[in-house]
Amino acid sequence: MLLAVSRYLLVPILMVALFPANSFADMVRVTGRAALVDGNTELAQRRALEDALYLAALEGGADVSGFSMSNQGILTGESILMQPSSRILDYSILHQRSLNSHYEVEIEAYVGSVPEIGCAVRPVVRLIAGRPQIHAGQTAPLWADEALQQAHDATIRLLKSIPRVELSSSDMSFIQEPQARSNVPNGFDYQTLMSGRTNTPVVAIPNIPDSSRALHLSWHATAPGLNAHTLTVGLSAQIIDPAAPDRMRQISTTQTVAISTNTPWRALNVLARRDARKVSEIASVKAAADLSAWLNEYACAPLHAELVGAGSGNFRIDLGSRDGLTRQSLAFAEGHGQPWTVFRIVELTTSSAMVSPLNVNRAGQHLEGAHVRFKIGG
Repeated sequence: MLLAVSRYLLVPILMVALFPANSFADMVRVTGRAALVDGNTELAQRRALEDALYLAALEGGADVSGFSMSNQGILTGESILMQPSSRILDYSILHQRSLNSHYEVEIEAYVGSVPEIGCAVRPVVRLIAGRPQIHAGQTAPLWADEALQQAHDATIRLLKSIPRVELSSSDMSFIQEPQARSNVPNGFDYQTLMSGRTNTPVVAIPNIPDSSRALHLSWHATAPGLNAHTLTVGLSAQIIDPAAPDRMRQISTTQTVAISTNTPWRALNVLARRDARKVSEIASVKAAADLSAWLNEYACAPLHAELVGAGSGNFRIDLGSRDGLTRQSLAFAEGHGQPWTVFRIVELTTSSAMVSPLNVNRAGQHLEGAHVRFKIGG
């Protein structure tokens, strides 16, 4: 068996790329052709379109590989394989016609590679943790405020080890000031009457650069009674994004901590009672675990955005370079009565981008408010 295998050797001879893959989508115009067989126009039309798409893909570059086959040192055959190195991102049929012996389809196609912006290649999320909000109920132990502050400090230290999050501490307060009450619903203003869309109030957060978000933690502790043996610790966390208020995220967790044993002997209960340090250690471990999973999910969340009209066929989105976008990133939109549309980035800032349809002729007429998603790599 080994002898039989050794008689036929596959020797690689070539692995090259013709024309380097495009760093961005290019528009190409090609014509595909197919022979008319037994007057079957429908079959010829489909094959001509397939030929045009293949030619368009090759316009973006090709990978050529080959090998030779030998038998006892004698060359017996060669094989060469050519594959497109780029993808067709969008296309439209310009002309098609049936001739005497064949069918022709002319298309305009956008070919290129879609850069990966998966979680592994996306930038870290920069968060600034401000001064916490701490509240202990009247029935909580006197040291509950101290325990919550220690739990907060320990939680922040643990969160700083998350790989995809860069967390820093600040003495700034991110507590939203209560606004005067009004009988008018929130977001209901003159522009709402004219456009039918509500406005999201912008939260003023001082000294937060566009590349960062604010992390606000609110702690509270309650007990069933003055002599209770348990303490319930609640934590509410908010990610506040001044550059993109609609991307605010919130999570709440609770845990019940035993602060003393429940025995018939009061003296034993007092001796076994936990202090602020021990309670803060227990509370911070669970809080950090819950927040770590939440923050990791946030850092790897799919990149979706809503199109906001910006004039001249452009649209603004609340995603930017801090989310992993580059000038070569492409967005896709479909559904809601709109045809499949590909968008390219024409302007890019830290926290926002301006996008425009690759193929204006195929773009929908009512893209305002539509949602786009960016390609997520592996």
